[in-house]
Amino acid sequence: MFRVPTYGFAVLALAVALFVGGEDRAAATTFCVPTFGPACANTAGNVAEDDLEKAMNTSASDGSADTIVIAAGSLADDAGYEPSSGFKNPAVFEPNGSDPLTVLGAGRAATTLTSEGSGNIYMLLLGSRKVTMRDLTLEIPASFPDDSGAAVQMYAGDLLERVDVVSLNVGSDGVSAVGAGNVFRDGELRGGGLEGELSDGFDVSGATGALLVEDAIVRDVSWPLIGATEGTLTARRVSVDSRTYGAIATSGHVVLQNSVLTLDAGIGLYASAGAEDASLLADHVTVVNSGGTNPALEAKKFSGSAGDATLTATNSIFRGFVSGYKTETPIGPGIGVVSIKASYSNLSQTGSELGGSVDVATGNIDADPQLLADYSLPPTSPSIDAGSPFLGLNDDFLGAPRPSDGNGDGLAIRDQGAFEYQRPPTPGGGGGGGTADTTKPKVQGLKGPGKALAAGKAKFSFRANEAGSKFVCKLDRRKAAACKSPKSYSALKPGRHTFKVWAIDPAGNKSAKPAKRKFRVPAASPS
Repeated sequence: MFRVPTYGFAVLALAVALFVGGEDRAAATTFCVPTFGPACANTAGNVAEDDLEKAMNTSASDGSADTIVIAAGSLADDAGYEPSSGFKNPAVFEPNGSDPLTVLGAGRAATTLTSEGSGNIYMLLLGSRKVTMRDLTLEIPASFPDDSGAAVQMYAGDLLERVDVVSLNVGSDGVSAVGAGNVFRDGELRGGGLEGELSDGFDVSGATGALLVEDAIVRDVSWPLIGATEGTLTARRVSVDSRTYGAIATSGHVVLQNSVLTLDAGIGLYASAGAEDASLLADHVTVVNSGGTNPALEAKKFSGSAGDATLTATNSIFRGFVSGYKTETPIGPGIGVVSIKASYSNLSQTGSELGGSVDVATGNIDADPQLLADYSLPPTSPSIDAGSPFLGLNDDFLGAPRPSDGNGDGLAIRDQGAFEYQRPPTPGGGGGGGTADTTKPKVQGLKGPGKALAAGKAKFSFRANEAGSKFVCKLDRRKAAACKSPKSYSALKPGRHTFKVWAIDPAGNKSAKPAKRKFRVPAASPS
């Protein structure tokens, strides 16, 4: 649906400029919503506030960053409070002001934000405040109009981390971005309830629109990844289950890396241009289609305007499509160029050209990659060591290193697709191909609580840069023990704590030093 707000950006800027901070609580920087509790104690500097939107708009422009700690449970914007200045959209959470704002939930399975609105454009509308939001779920209610409404619009410099978006509505959208510097990390977009589904997953629009999506899952969606009207969407390590398209650049830009896209019956990667250029660049992606009559790659122009439509795929796998490519464009003076280029990829080299240009001559194959259930490669796959010998990413979907000598011929060349096959060690502790593996693995992507943690609970997730690695965890002075990701602790005593984790690869090599995370559990205070 490629939705943008109904109000103009100039009006939004004026409203933000007029906003002066709401209630007179300049000294308060931490709000406990809906009241004090184990995660947000009744101590000096903390203020209990039962209305989340009111907390978002209190002391919002006093020059100090604010924090909101939300307890477990479900909070709905019922339009009972609206900001005294700034934009007022009933039953929409709108943090107005100029100070940075951090919103912390009790966990994605514990804290839910929703709306009681019935005609909304967005449920959460971020503006001039740079908002960081973690550890909660945004639920699009069934009360929103079908095929309308959305979870959140990110504006500029906003971060959603460990945030899930669930739609109970038919055809609502997930996350859009209209400003620069936005990040969505380690979250999931999906349908919920009996009929819930998403139309757009992530979409970016506007000349300054930019969104980075990392380590995300997108399910129950029609158009999962969209760069529109000059916006730029970058997606890394994203898993998509789509009813139609994979990734779309429509007079906008998409960069797609180390990702897996599965489609019911759609076009794999699509670029179309009007007056503005469109570009889609895919590197090390695996795209699998289960039916339909569509090509893997399609680039198109609908008019005689000057914008170019460019689609480039490298080191990738495309299966289940009736053809490899399709181009379509009017021809004439001043009309933009339409082009498709695929190299070192596994796809059909047949298709249709109705104008434009196609280059599928460099390093491509068309052979069954023998994908496993998780879309990784077995040792017999022809896509192993079949990627570019020159250019590509340095790690894969799971963080394993690229390139790896997967076929044991003594040359390390990148594999095609999102996964890099790692040869197991030979019996006796040697590495693949009879060469001893002495490389120490590294722990990557360690995620856990911040410096201060309440409720005496902590959860950590991590991975290794070598496939098949095991882990050893240690908390404080406790004995180190084998563990798996995620690793959780409970009933932690108040005070400072240190979590450490080592990786052990299949050859028995252990990390030279652990990945480490320090945090603090504050002393409980009476509410």
